[in-house]
Amino acid sequence: MNELKANYHTHTTFCDGSDTAEAVVQEALRRGFTHLGFSGHMDPGVSMDYDAYAQEICRLQAVYRDRINILRGAELDNVYEPSCVAGAEVRGSAGAVPSTLRINSVLPDAPGASVAGEVFGVPGARSGDDFAAPGAEYTIGSTHFVPVPGSSVWSAPAAFGTHREGSENWDLIGVDGDIGLLHDQCRQYYGGDFYALSADYYRFEAMVAARLHPTLIGHFDLITRFNDLSRADGGHFLDETSERYLLPARRAMEALVPYGLPFEINCGAVNRGRKKELYPRPELLRHLHALGGEIVISADAHQKELLDGGFEEAMELARWAGFTHTNLLVREPVQASTKFHGEAETQNAAVLMDSSASSLRPAKNTQADGGGTLYWQPMAI
Repeated sequence: MNELKANYHTHTTFCDGSDTAEAVVQEALRRGFTHLGFSGHMDPGVSMDYDAYAQEICRLQAVYRDRINILRGAELDNVYEPSCVAGAEVRGSAGAVPSTLRINSVLPDAPGASVAGEVFGVPGARSGDDFAAPGAEYTIGSTHFVPVPGSSVWSAPAAFGTHREGSENWDLIGVDGDIGLLHDQCRQYYGGDFYALSADYYRFEAMVAARLHPTLIGHFDLITRFNDLSRADGGHFLDETSERYLLPARRAMEALVPYGLPFEINCGAVNRGRKKELYPRPELLRHLHALGGEIVISADAHQKELLDGGFEEAMELARWAGFTHTNLLVREPVQASTKFHGEAETQNAAVLMDSSASSLRPAKNTQADGGGTLYWQPMAI
């Protein structure tokens, strides 16, 4: 079996991770990693000093550039305006975004998508406000919250930094935060009907590509985060095999696939003992394959020891669903003989399906450090 030595969903002490960014890099090197992407949270539930984070990741890129490929990313939330991402050369009160913060991209080839330099063709798209993560080389588009019925967030992405937990304009339902609060809000807004809540979750998730213009889709079915708990602990509120649950999920997936963004097989909840199955669940992953979608395998690591946790299980699940490859996010073609500090990297020629430039696909909504775009390169599984 080919070994996957890359992870693009990584958290540190800058957000809700357990280890410093440099400790994570050192652990990645110890495990023979060739690619490591940092993806600090920028959402209503996590407050991160993005400037300090970006500065540190830039420093690590310089220090370790001959040993490992490090990417500077961010995990964005569907709630907020994506002013940091590709094509977001929008103008606010302070004028145009500095060119150094613009991200070149190929925008989604989907109906209603904008062209680079225009304000996004999203209902209520804003034309200014603060930048969530300027200069990020790639972003993960995630849905951690569902706006309550009637919230303005349904029609317009909120300005970054608003709608914080505990604030007076808090009108969101967190799906992976507090199980007790989740039940309370489900009763308050949906009469305790978790199928209605999950349908709204997927209705909101279906907007993530148009609202955020991310590089990849994060943990697609996060609404099930607590579902594997015992009934006594508040779990088992959804039958994930029922059509009532699966139909809205499939519809959301069908809306997202035309954007050409890989869906991650997210190992995070399984790694930390929170779920029995990876995101997305098997039926949905097989549906993704039937739709012609692409995948990228991610650890969603919050501890350095879990950088590659669940990778073998993820590759087995992907093969079961019909996939023959995952994808590496690269600056240039990865050659089997690539060397760092004179030591051959652990990958061999069998890992990469094709190391020529012809196998590369421009990764949408990205910018390689120093200009240009990043690429998706298939890796056989």
